Amino acid sequence: MNSVPLRELLPDHASHADDRGIPIDRVGIRGLRWPVAVWDRAHRAQSVVAEIDATVSLPGDVKGTHMSRFVEVLSGVRGELSLHTLPDLCEQLQGRLGAEAVQLDVRFSYFMERLAPVSRVPSLMEYGAAFHATRTGDTFDFILEVRVPVTTLCPCSKAVSERGAHNQRSYVDVEVRGVEFLWIEDVVEAVEACASAPLYALLKREDEKWVTEHAYDNPRFVEDLIREVTASLRPRARSLRVTVENVESIHNHSAWARLEWSGDTQVGSEAKPEAAAGLSVPAAVVPPPFGDWLASRRTQVHLTQAQLAERLGVSESLVCKLEAGRRALGAEYVSALAAALGEAPERLAALAGVFSEAQLARVRADPEGFLRWVG
Repeated sequence: MNSVPLRELLPDHASHADDRGIPIDRVGIRGLRWPVAVWDRAHRAQSVVAEIDATVSLPGDVKGTHMSRFVEVLSGVRGELSLHTLPDLCEQLQGRLGAEAVQLDVRFSYFMERLAPVSRVPSLMEYGAAFHATRTGDTFDFILEVRVPVTTLCPCSKAVSERGAHNQRSYVDVEVRGVEFLWIEDVVEAVEACASAPLYALLKREDEKWVTEHAYDNPRFVEDLIREVTASLRPRARSLRVTVENVESIHNHSAWARLEWSGDTQVGSEAKPEAAAGLSVPAAVVPPPFGDWLASRRTQVHLTQAQLAERLGVSESLVCKLEAGRRALGAEYVSALAAALGEAPERLAALAGVFSEAQLARVRADPEGFLRWVG
């Protein structure tokens, strides 16, 4: 006599019909702590304990979902958890739970080794990170979230004070859909280069001097920081949400800002000169701003903002400002920048709008001819 598994004999209330006709957007498990491994930019696996939310959509005629099946599927994930494995994991959850849409939110602490700016003493810095993966039907979507703590120094305090200026710890939360693969390290470095100064777990006296003076030389309002982070990351993003909180040191409140951007939405509302003049300029012939081009080209040659700054002999802040369009490229940097990016100096100078005295002399000698040429 064939024995029937006890599970088959027990009632399955979750699969019963529901006559209320109200679908549920997301239902599932929340706060499951689970060991996983994530990859760093050096292609090493970092073991972390993640907190996982896993949910599915539920039709209006189905009473409930099967909560245990989430954990059954996740039990197979004790190794790599990344953009390469999440699509398959979401597909497994869809099939196991018979759902049209599934969402996974995986949050964890991520550690990076940082070198103190002067002594070069190594230490580990902690950053909050999260993977947000959604699969609806056959369409997969992924958002990388990173929280980066930094230092900001108040420009107003610096301007009105005879000695010193107040500074504070700030938290920058970035949620990004990339046009290419983005490492957590990429986001951290982009944010830190736009702040008054990075944070370090370990600093010696000579490092504290550098951090203090670096912050003083790079004051940032919350508005400055959020705009520069957005400008720095948008060449590599399809969409962005950036949130900045300055935990004020002399006020009984925080300063806070949020900015959302997508590839079909321009940051800011300033009208272009062509539009103001009533001119119609085909989008295909309008080049990207030099800052956007610079950030894209730097990424193509696998340089961080810090590495490019070192090759130019300038601060990371200057590179950030160039990419954000807040500083024009000086003629003295053209040759070094061209060499770092593998570009011809003449082409790079033209892209940046930097002209030699000889070229300017030709324009001054024949302005009408120049106007006919550009027209």
